[in-house]
Amino acid sequence: MRQRQHDPALPLERRAALMRLADALEFLLATLAMPALDGPRQHPAEAASREAEQAWLALRDGMPEALNTQLKTWLADASRITAKLSRRTRGEPAPEEYRTLGADFALQPSSAAPDGASPAAAPETAAAAPAPADDARFGASAPSRVAPGREFVAEFVAYPAGQQDAARALLSQPHTTLEVGASAPLQRGVRLDVTLRGSAFVPADGESATQSFVWQGAPLKLAWALQAAAGTPGEALLRFDVAIDGIVVARVRLALEVAAAAPPDAPPARAEETPIAQRAFASYASADRLRVLDRVASIRLAAGIRVFLDCHDLHPGKAWQPQLEREIDGSDLFLLFWSAAAAQSGWVRWEYERALERLGDERLQVHPLDNGVPPPRALAHLHLADAYMALRQAEQQSRAATAG
Repeated sequence: MRQRQHDPALPLERRAALMRLADALEFLLATLAMPALDGPRQHPAEAASREAEQAWLALRDGMPEALNTQLKTWLADASRITAKLSRRTRGEPAPEEYRTLGADFALQPSSAAPDGASPAAAPETAAAAPAPADDARFGASAPSRVAPGREFVAEFVAYPAGQQDAARALLSQPHTTLEVGASAPLQRGVRLDVTLRGSAFVPADGESATQSFVWQGAPLKLAWALQAAAGTPGEALLRFDVAIDGIVVARVRLALEVAAAAPPDAPPARAEETPIAQRAFASYASADRLRVLDRVASIRLAAGIRVFLDCHDLHPGKAWQPQLEREIDGSDLFLLFWSAAAAQSGWVRWEYERALERLGDERLQVHPLDNGVPPPRALAHLHLADAYMALRQAEQQSRAATAG
């Protein structure tokens, strides 16, 4: 499954579902190795077992019969072990059957999930070469000075490393571009959404603030007609946010001066270099785990971003709180998946408060999972990902209509 999820012949949704199943099986095996808990608390293996079964049910109609039979048997055995763990006293180790269960799938708690292939199941689970990937770079340009009320053009370019001159040639006039993503390969065929924001600027002629493109490994350009708002002199920022499936993975910032006497030959704005994210920390309530796995699937597959998934990555026996601290402090992105359950979680609060202290505002993103849940007071000043959530919902509706 880990190999098959990189097969370029499969749709991204199918690859994401395979990754989700592999994640769920690995998580289940890890929780089954945990000792029994005391009191009325549910053993983590119970939730992990349900998650694995749901991930399998979402895929089984398109999977080989032999693999489905193997998974059905394996999950039934895991369910029996989970029931024994729930009846045991605190600290008692996992039943001996756990080791047999792991051997059945050639897994250990910290290993990658299995492909579970048998000869009959080869078409679905055979190894596949990764899809072509490129070292993607992004750039942006605009005049460094614009007059209030005047229209101007802001441009965004995406291009592979080594093709900066070709990207510059796409621009309407000579500009300095921003290079990012020195070591973050971008899979071809992935869709990216670029949203342009700026408090002192508005889209001209009702133009959409968000434009999209599909990365194919060649230079391309997007352009926006903007107007500087009247009565807003001084320096202002143009913000280009590059997102995959609603999660911002790169940012381009241009500082522009809004001045009444902007000469026609004003030099282009210069951008500050910012790398594409490579490590992200996902903070969420355990009840939302499946929804979060779905939300981060695209950036894991398409941009190769390592996403720390808290209880998934914390295997039994590790000193988990120090590891959480290290993961948060070393992340390029902190993704807070906000819901009614997250609002009640003390651990989620601890995570976002540490991220705010150690990472600052710029690397935090709040992604609502439920409607109508007020954001944390400490993060109320941040821009919520409502626009990206709307894009995601529109895309899902479009796909459902096409499938129907």
